[in-house]
This record gives sequence, C-alpha cells and structure tokens, in this order.
Amino acid sequence: MMDHNEQVRQQLIKSVSGLSDEQLNTRVADGSWTIAQVLEHLYLIETSIAAMIAYTLKHGESQPVEEKPIHLTVDRSKKVEAPDFARPDNRFFTRHELEEKLHQSRQRLRQITEQANPADLEAKSFPHPIFGPLNLKQWVEFVGYHEQRHLAQMEEIKAQLP
Repeated sequence: MMDHNEQVRQQLIKSVSGLSDEQLNTRVADGSWTIAQVLEHLYLIETSIAAMIAYTLKHGESQPVEEKPIHLTVDRSKKVEAPDFARPDNRFFTRHELEEKLHQSRQRLRQITEQANPADLEAKSFPHPIFGPLNLKQWVEFVGYHEQRHLAQMEEIKAQLP
C-alpha cells in the first residue's frame, strides 16, 4: 500500500537534492508558492491525513464506500485551493528542516498503517473535499498521488529558477 508513496517520495527528495536553501525559497511568480512552501504543504497534508486515519481507526464506525478515482489527483489542469490548515508559512525554510519534517510525517503514516487491521483500512472512511468519502486505504494511497501532483509543480518551478 505504501510502495507508490515511497517511490514518489524518493523522486521528490531527489528532485530538490541539488537545490540551495535560497533556490528552495525563491518565488518565481507573484502569488505562487516556493518549492519550500510546496514541501511544507506536503508535510502538513501528510501529518493531518495520518492523524485523521489514526482517529478514524480508533473511533470511526465501519462505513464501507466504493473506491474513487484518486489517481486523477495528478491532473493539474484542475486547480485546487489548499485548505487553511495546509497552507504553508511565508518564511524561509532550509532543505534539512523540510526533509526532516517529511521524514517525520512519513514515519507516522507508515507506523499507523502497519499497526492497523487491514480490514479496518478498507471498511472505515472519512470524506475527502473533492472525491467524497474515501476508505482509509485510499487515503493512504492519496498521499502518494498528491505528492506526485506537487512534484510536477516543483519541476515547473525549478525550470523557472534564475
């Protein structure tokens, strides 16, 4: 279940590995995020999804739902506003700080999924703002697709860096 997530994360880290902290924090267009802000956003999303999965596993009732086409998350032709809790700060981030945050959020998600009863991951669900109710297994998979979407965004930003 986490294989795709791990592959995308490796690509993500590789994509930024050669960038300086200054490049990570360079805004290439008014109103756009920096690469550092994209990485912070990914950390905030993964942290909140991990917490929501943990809460739902413990307190949620079984509410099986049909699988949704979450692979469409990578389609960047449809702009999606980040929820308030997932908007990054407008401050300077170091690559080391961001990589550490992403490592922590991934460890937490991995820990929750490894300890979960697989049947509960498929039987329990909570709503996604675009796809509607997703089972917890699909929420875990969503993390990878979401990162893949933003990896493409980061590559576009990198191409515009001075």
